[in-house]
Amino acid sequence: MVYGWVVNELPKWIVYGTWALINIVLFIYQFYNFSTLPRYFYTRILVREALAFARGPAIIINFNIIIILLPVCRNLISLLRGTGTCMPRTVKRILDKNLTFHKAVAWTIIAASAMHTMAHYYNYERIASVTRPNPTTPMEGPRYPLEALPTFTLLFVVKDPLTACFITYAGITGHIILVVLFLMMTSSIEFIRRSYFEVFWYTHHLFIIFLTGLAFHQFQQLLPVQNNAEGTYFQNLTAEGVINVVGAHPPALCSLLPAKGVCPEATFKGAPPLSWKFMLGGLFIYIIERIVRFIRSLQRVVIIKVVQHPSKTIEIQMKKRGFTTEAGQYVFINVPSVALFEWHPFTLTSSPEEDYFSVHIRIVGDWTQELSRQLGDGRNAFQQSWELPIVAIDGPFGTASEDVFEHDVGMLVGAGIGVTPFASILKSVFYKLTSEKKISLKKVYFYWICPEPQSFEWFADMLSSVEGQLTAKGMSDFLDIHIYLSRGWKDKDAFAVYLHEGEERDAITGLQARTHYGRPDWSKIFDEISVSHSNTDVGVFFCGPPVLSHNLHDKCNEYTGRSDGSGARFLYNKENF
Repeated sequence: MVYGWVVNELPKWIVYGTWALINIVLFIYQFYNFSTLPRYFYTRILVREALAFARGPAIIINFNIIIILLPVCRNLISLLRGTGTCMPRTVKRILDKNLTFHKAVAWTIIAASAMHTMAHYYNYERIASVTRPNPTTPMEGPRYPLEALPTFTLLFVVKDPLTACFITYAGITGHIILVVLFLMMTSSIEFIRRSYFEVFWYTHHLFIIFLTGLAFHQFQQLLPVQNNAEGTYFQNLTAEGVINVVGAHPPALCSLLPAKGVCPEATFKGAPPLSWKFMLGGLFIYIIERIVRFIRSLQRVVIIKVVQHPSKTIEIQMKKRGFTTEAGQYVFINVPSVALFEWHPFTLTSSPEEDYFSVHIRIVGDWTQELSRQLGDGRNAFQQSWELPIVAIDGPFGTASEDVFEHDVGMLVGAGIGVTPFASILKSVFYKLTSEKKISLKKVYFYWICPEPQSFEWFADMLSSVEGQLTAKGMSDFLDIHIYLSRGWKDKDAFAVYLHEGEERDAITGLQARTHYGRPDWSKIFDEISVSHSNTDVGVFFCGPPVLSHNLHDKCNEYTGRSDGSGARFLYNKENF
């Protein structure tokens, strides 16, 4: 169990731990500076400890702005993944968690923004409630030269804290940023993202407003920084017993002196804006990424065939000049006549060895229904190519599944629609074996948990074809197929099984492999594979719901490394789009 955690979890947590440590160190550094440095002494008198609590989260926001866009630069991720043997497998598996890391960075920005906002609400309340002290009235404690804080002059005359929040660039842009963050956060909820993808897509592009607001957030330079707080100074005692300070203006000393004019005048300047500098690097890379995507989307795509499969599924076969793929990759598809700005991800179901690339699309929403209609769904007449809609393709992009050929044993697990990435892989396996191309992969276990096989008849047909061709070439032992029907069991299915009992092929799927009814016993499955492939790396590749993903992930950790030193090493990989 411990060894399994080291193999599957440790690299990820080293990255997350390093990132978290940088955030913690930056917060402590910034908090300490604004709590102790003399240049912020007079501002601290006004707003107290809230100054440090506002500036600490600010540096966290700036740091994470550097990296928030990098995990969604899919071309960059694919480039790093595709550097071949020089890229260690462990690093590739970390890159496959790019979207998970993107979410972690985003939540950190949201949390830091909330803390930054609350601290500044307190600051605005304090500043708006300040009354200028009467110079002739003795004061207890430190004096603070309000007249020397020019950036706060406007706020001093506003006694309503709420009004004070909306009369500065920082207040206005800050509230705009908060609204944008709220919309992006709520639209990213799993249910919204899956059921209303258009809402998620459009609201996420509000990041442009977010970055613009952040760039101008400090434009007014509200934070006063004392110019002459640090440096050499001398104290002279006059004949009248008055202390004169010459040189710098040490605020801790000068604020306590009873007479005016014994210290040099404190001079201030506004802190310069910094956020725009932090975002430059990541934004530059992201702009390059978008330019590459735009150029590729302009390249002509030819639809060579549209196949209508049962259960409301269409297959689109396409060609594009210079388009090369690896098994398991995916693309983004845009159909301007359906929705001009919408790009939807689809897994490639063709293999790299085929002279075209294809996707299978289930008709389950408005976008897919309109696409199906424009592709001629329901028509009996033949359509010319010029009658088909224009399609733009962005990609292909690398995924975890394309690494299956780097392992000795592959364990492919697909649940429901999550089975589609493995169509390309299984077809590619067949082509590689029949062409006698040397590959590291020696054995493939394929598990398909299907709620109702009627929804994926096209995949069963493809699987049956691969199975039959491998059997014909005497390679049936290479692919071990297990299909589980988790629900959707009907009386007519039971009757069909009864009638075809004893036949070579399964009554439900038509495969030689028999269908199991219920859910897999993963403990038994992992134990058997571990015994059969002792001291072997088994790549576990999964695409499906999070609940099953967590279960498989735990099993990989549990069955990797036994106390007697035997057993397989299960390396967990999950598809992320």
